[in-house]
Order: sequence, then C-alpha cells, then structure tokens
Amino acid sequence: MNLAFSRTLAVRDLRRYFGSPTGYVFITVFIFLSAAAAFWRPRFFLNNLATLDQINDVFPLLLLFFVPALTMGVWADERKEGTDELLLTLPASDAAIVLGKYLAVLGVYSVSLMLSLSHIMVLLWLGSPDAGLMTANYIGYWMAGAALIALGMIGSQLASHAAVAFVLAVLSCAVPILAASGAATFGEALGRDVAPFGLAFHLADFSRGVLSLSAVLYFATLGAFGLYVNVVLLERRHWTPRHGAMPMALHYAVRVVSLAVASAGAV
Repeated sequence: MNLAFSRTLAVRDLRRYFGSPTGYVFITVFIFLSAAAAFWRPRFFLNNLATLDQINDVFPLLLLFFVPALTMGVWADERKEGTDELLLTLPASDAAIVLGKYLAVLGVYSVSLMLSLSHIMVLLWLGSPDAGLMTANYIGYWMAGAALIALGMIGSQLASHAAVAFVLAVLSCAVPILAASGAATFGEALGRDVAPFGLAFHLADFSRGVLSLSAVLYFATLGAFGLYVNVVLLERRHWTPRHGAMPMALHYAVRVVSLAVASAGAV
C-alpha cells in the first residue's frame, strides 16, 4: 500500500473541505450541539460536578448524524465532479485510496474535537475538572468517531447522490449505536446480551476515566471492519464472472460475514 499516496490524497481532500464553507459549517454545528448537550441542560448545574457526563449521555446520538454528514460526500462529490475515474486510474492500490479518503475525514473530525476543547475551558472557569478524566473522555470521543467514520464511508460508496449517501451512512452507524436499545425492546435479557456489541457500552469506560483494553479493541476492530468493507466495495469494479466459479459478490460477502463474526468474537 502506497502510504505517500494516501497522505497526498488526504491533504487534497482536507483542502477541499476547508476551501469551502462545508468544513467550517460542520465544525460549527458540532461545537454548538455538543455545548448545548453539556451546559444547556439543568442537570449540569444540579449535579454540581465539573464533568462532561451530559455530553457522554448523548454523544453516540450526536455522532449518528454528524459522522454521516462528514462522510456523505467522500465519493458522491468525486462522482459529481467527474474526478472519480481519474482517481481510480492513478498508480495506487484501492486500500491506499480508501485510507487517504478516511484520513481526510478523520482530520476534519479531529479538528472539530480540538476546537471543542473549549468545553473544558468552561469547566475550568466553573470548577476543577479532573485532567485524567477529561483526557479519557476525549480519547473515547476520538476513537468512537474514528470507528464510525469507516462505517459512514460505506454509504458514500453505495450511493451517487450525497443525500442518499447520508441516509445509508446513518443506517450503517445506527447498527453499533442503536443495537442495544433496539434489542432491549424485545426483552431486557436480550438487551443485556447485545449491549457489549454496542458503541455506548464501551464508550462508558472512557466516560469513567478508564482506558480499558476491551473498549480499545472494540473501536479498533469496528474501524478495521469498516475500512475492509470500503476496500471490497471499491474493488468490485475489477470483478469479472468466471464460468463454474463462485460469484465474486458472494465470495466477498462470505469474507465480510466471517470477518464480522471474528471481530465480534474478539470483542
């Protein structure tokens, strides 16, 4: 995999994001919504604690819409501008292209998190927040977003229009975010069994100031799974039918399912 190409592509896409109002709008909306979740609810002042617990409660839902908004144009914009064919004919592997696209979106998300550190400045003004807890919180925010970005990019791979890509990305991200609550509607016991596969379950470790191995492994495997699916979808343009052989779509579907089972087993 050509890492230099991935870096160049990431820089190009970052310039595209910040060369238009799009990137700034995303960042502004993210900071506004996260600030509203942290400080505009009465419980923050009733608890009288200098923590980000209010953000932690709703952060997965915030990512459910913010991440698809970031990823919906990853491939849809390339197709709209007609640059996708040129990009795919460059001497670089599909994995390098996917990685470059991923790093660009991750860069925008990382900038958003860095600017949201202003929330900690508010906590310092109001009280004495624990530095270790704040650090663990933000590591959790970053890892959760990094994992969901890989899933959100799948929607942009499958759709030609940004609006459709947004909907598909929401559906992709909703699986780890809403899995536990959805299962709980069919029974409390089922909800408890499914909870360890949900994003909120592992993000809770970081919100308590704990950097657990299981949580790090969960986000790493979730992100790796999403990137692998992106590479598979990009490679489908090379698939050619072979007489008497298993269709390539079915072959890769078995691979993806096997990887999902292995990732679940590892977690």
